[in-house]
Amino acid sequence: MYYRETRVHTSTCELIINSKYYYNQIMYITFDKYNWGFSLIGVILAAGRGQRLSRDVDLEKVGPKCLLTINEYTLLERMVSDLVSFDVDTINIVVGYKADLVQRICTTLERKYAVNFNLVHNEIYLSTNTAYSLHIGLDNVYDDIVIFNGDMLYDHTILNNLLEEEETAISVDNKKTLTEESFKLRIVDGRIDEMGKTVPIENATGEFIGISKIARNDLKEAKRLLKQLVNDNSNNYYDLIYQSLSKSGNLAYSFTNGLKWTEIDDIHDLTYAKSIAGISDRTRGNLQ
Repeated sequence: MYYRETRVHTSTCELIINSKYYYNQIMYITFDKYNWGFSLIGVILAAGRGQRLSRDVDLEKVGPKCLLTINEYTLLERMVSDLVSFDVDTINIVVGYKADLVQRICTTLERKYAVNFNLVHNEIYLSTNTAYSLHIGLDNVYDDIVIFNGDMLYDHTILNNLLEEEETAISVDNKKTLTEESFKLRIVDGRIDEMGKTVPIENATGEFIGISKIARNDLKEAKRLLKQLVNDNSNNYYDLIYQSLSKSGNLAYSFTNGLKWTEIDDIHDLTYAKSIAGISDRTRGNLQ
């Protein structure tokens, strides 16, 4: 027998087999994808330009923010090393701005960490946002996924705590002093009642930090919600799908409880990232 092609569908996979014994007839074998031991896939969103940071850092030279180097390691390598420590061997990176620089670094990291990268190109990154990037980044993905914004530096324990949740879950900072720019959420009776920058600070439980997990059983619905967000407004944030998932009862959350993290939007965030990198590295221990 000879395998001619594999077609992947939403709910099943079909192996199309061509055998000389069947006189070139096609035989279809259909199986449920969830019974085949699918594992965890990493998805890193790294298409944006980082306009605020570019006022103080030459991103034309550095590339997208995931390539910022702190304590000898890029943010991207830190995320990759963490994912590998959880036996992740496939990582999708959505790229746009300076994609060639990410490609070059990934070639090195593939050899160093024995991981496979799929670079997904957001050709319209200037006019879209994270909802669109994640929408295209999940094409042909059917496993559990863990999602990172590409400008994150965080305590490894945050990721460990998140992945202890078996269901779809997000990491929430419940200790940080919130601002109008924080992507805030309000939790009522164990569910996210409201989410976004417009949530009043006095009503907010905390801030979504940009690290989350979608269980494969929720992927179909998550993809539908992402498509809807993109159709409504291509500048939407993907984070908004979690409010819908929470209302249907399909969302857990993991509090950071004071563990250190930051996203790097501007020079002040970068300075703070450098100040906590040592703490982050001590909890990690698997950078090569």
